[in-house]
Amino acid sequence: MVPQPHCVLDAAEITQAVQDLNHSVTLIAGKTTVVRLYLRGTSGPAVSARGAIAVRRSPAEPADTIASVNAITLDPAQPHDLATCRGDAGLSLNFLLPGWLTAEGPLSVTAVNVVDAVSGIPLPLTASAGPTVWFKAGPPLRLRILGVRYPFGSPATVRAPREKDYQALVSWLGRAYPVAEVISTRGVVDAVVPPEFGPEDINAQLAAIRALDMSAGGDQRTHYYGLVADSGFFMRGAAAGIPTLPDPATVASGPTGPADFGWDFDGTYGDWYGAHELAHTLGRKHPGFCGESHDDLLNYPFKDGQLGDETHPFVGFDVGDAALGLPMKALPGEQWHDVMTYCDFQWLSSYTYEGVRRRLLAEDALVSGPGPVPEPAPMVPLLTATVRAGLGGSGGRPDDRHPTRTVARVTATGPDAQAVAGPGPDGLPEQLVSVVGTVNLTRHEGSIRFVNPVDRPAVPPSPPSGQEADGVQAPTAVLRILQSGGTPPQEIQVPVKLNSELEPNADRTGLIDAVAPAGPAPEAVELVVDGQVVDTYRPGGSPPALRTARYAGAEDGMLGMALEFDQDLDPDLSYSAQVSTDGGRTWQTLGVGLKEPTVHLDRGQFRPGDDVRLRITTTNGFSSTAAETALFSD
Repeated sequence: MVPQPHCVLDAAEITQAVQDLNHSVTLIAGKTTVVRLYLRGTSGPAVSARGAIAVRRSPAEPADTIASVNAITLDPAQPHDLATCRGDAGLSLNFLLPGWLTAEGPLSVTAVNVVDAVSGIPLPLTASAGPTVWFKAGPPLRLRILGVRYPFGSPATVRAPREKDYQALVSWLGRAYPVAEVISTRGVVDAVVPPEFGPEDINAQLAAIRALDMSAGGDQRTHYYGLVADSGFFMRGAAAGIPTLPDPATVASGPTGPADFGWDFDGTYGDWYGAHELAHTLGRKHPGFCGESHDDLLNYPFKDGQLGDETHPFVGFDVGDAALGLPMKALPGEQWHDVMTYCDFQWLSSYTYEGVRRRLLAEDALVSGPGPVPEPAPMVPLLTATVRAGLGGSGGRPDDRHPTRTVARVTATGPDAQAVAGPGPDGLPEQLVSVVGTVNLTRHEGSIRFVNPVDRPAVPPSPPSGQEADGVQAPTAVLRILQSGGTPPQEIQVPVKLNSELEPNADRTGLIDAVAPAGPAPEAVELVVDGQVVDTYRPGGSPPALRTARYAGAEDGMLGMALEFDQDLDPDLSYSAQVSTDGGRTWQTLGVGLKEPTVHLDRGQFRPGDDVRLRITTTNGFSSTAAETALFSD
């Protein structure tokens, strides 16, 4: 008689992205969760096995039965040890928990049954009681992704991220980050500087865009990331600072494309690359193992930048994404590395996972969501028929490896300005201005890139964030807003948000990004570095009003709008372009510092039924004129 197969349950693990057998990594309520059973055949012939588990939220509730999503082979003649099974998703019996079982609170695995996958006959099983774990509620990751378009080549063609790049980034963050949801929106912006630009250029543009979005009622907890296609040139990514205090205003940008670097074969590297730069904006530093700076070397707990080691048996787990053709995959801790390194095979370690979770909780506590919405601007004609949306390798640094009304709202400064920021020292309201610039501390240089009036400050109005290691004070600069009529200037000390990817001997470059009171009679802004004025911004004349907007055709998924103002734009004037799909309640900026009279809008961000409005705001930095036009309702 052939002996009956018998099996033993060596361990059970409940994982979402990275875990050990003690379940020391926090489980996030609502996040995709997999129960992994590690079984071993002890006698009898080899058998293909499936299983079911009973799980219970509390002793007072009935158990739910969950079937395994796979079958495994149990062969007593070729047993696998526990570490081998944990490192291979095909060697564990895996159970995908329904969402209702991952709500905040406890969960217990109360029973395990294993059957012959062919005959359905139950297999004798030696098993201990399954684990009891606790799911904790956590905030989502709020993210605005802006794809950056730029012309390149001869003749020049427009380069932009692919749809796959956006999808893969959001998916990777949802699978690897300690969040149950990534609340993401996207748009496309044209780079305002020619290639080959750097991350400081794009981050300055993003910071100016974000300031306008927040002024228009955006959620202050939203992080901004610029996605730059490498089909023209490779722009190395960077975050504009590594804030030690919660600061969602810290922006970042990075490249994307199809390169595999010898280990990443899902068709895009912009996912883990973007996760690296976004983690910088959440306060995470480089461990310093594969050529990156040694900012966190003394704190990182695992050797060689790995997810785990001999004494820390953590294993990563990618739950996969069927929509992108990505299966479940175990990521052995001694082969895979933390996303904050420059090593191959990147995922989040437990150290980074918990650090990101704590920072997201801290950011969520800063504000409760969108702020007050400014009054809508009047409308200008859209001179066209109704526009339709038409919807229907080795380690090392990645770049070292391979129709309607016509009036305009005017926001001005001085005694007659409307109150938006509260009273100044003389009881009169003060206008706020957003100032974004770049600084080179090594060369004592700087440039004011964008100056725009805004309706409200960023929240929180955080003090200068320390960005230096070993307790060194973060660098600062001074914005001096000169006043006319002999009024003393306004001086504001602002942090210099240092580039997150600086080489040891590189110039110390960074970004200034501040919303400040302009004073009663502003006439210029000076950027002061180390006591020296390195740049001065002087406003142009009165900003002209938008007269009409004309449909200028569509190409490569972009909708062109030709703008006509009541006078030509002077060189010192610019305009921003914003769109709204909720009747003007909130606005998203798709262009800032624009000077050419044509604006391009990404049609892919609009859905059927969206009532889309376009707002054009011309400005000299201190005053502005805004007008809206209805684009389409589909």
